[in-house]
Amino acid sequence: MELNSIEDVNALDEYQKLKQIERIEKQLHRLSYVPAIFCAGMIIWIFVFTWLAASWTAMHLLPVAIAISSVGYSNVQRTDLLKQLFRLKYGA
Repeated sequence: MELNSIEDVNALDEYQKLKQIERIEKQLHRLSYVPAIFCAGMIIWIFVFTWLAASWTAMHLLPVAIAISSVGYSNVQRTDLLKQLFRLKYGA
């Protein structure tokens, strides 16, 4: 693509900005599923574990800790993406 004028440069810059906004919004949408997926997984895991009538040990709490840390990390990523999105949309 040949850039012949300032308007072409501005249009290309705006196009790249819109693509980046679209990519960030897609990532935010995917990250919104993480808490629900882990919640459903934990409910299924607890149901199966209770069905087997096994005793609770420290090792059985490991999936709970993993779920909590994964949801927390996804929320940190979402916050970072929201900051980027805000900067791109509003230029702050």
